[in-house]
Amino acid sequence: MPDEFYYMAIAGLGVSLAGFGGIIAALDRGPAARSPVAAWRIRNIAFTGFSLTLVGFGTVALYAVTSGDVTATVRAASLLLAAADLLWLRFETRRGPAWPSERQRRVAIATGVVLTLATIGNVAYAASGLLQVLLLAHLGNPISIFFNTVRDATTGE
Repeated sequence: MPDEFYYMAIAGLGVSLAGFGGIIAALDRGPAARSPVAAWRIRNIAFTGFSLTLVGFGTVALYAVTSGDVTATVRAASLLLAAADLLWLRFETRRGPAWPSERQRRVAIATGVVLTLATIGNVAYAASGLLQVLLLAHLGNPISIFFNTVRDATTGE
């Protein structure tokens, strides 16, 4: 697969980010750790991290399965990424105590829809470079969640 190491690096970052969810769960034992927001954060970091791991490693495996067909590989990997996006939009953006701010929830939905549409578009377009950009963009969700968790822990909120 051209740029195989890029996909492997994304997969490694996904595992690392999922591990950050575990670190948050293990280290934070205060009452805020049992809040719906904390549970949502841990679940989302793990889900997104493992989704990126699956797509990253899956891209390399799909290349072998498709006998070196880059176009088919990119389409299949984009489809996997879009499926993860749709699951996230369906289950993790529902109203509830994990979303104390409706504005933040709507921004998350809008961002998720844009990424999902771009990813679905790449199923048809099959651009390897676009898949790489989309994988990089998908790192933003778990990174921002982790950053917000660290910010809240260090400001006493």
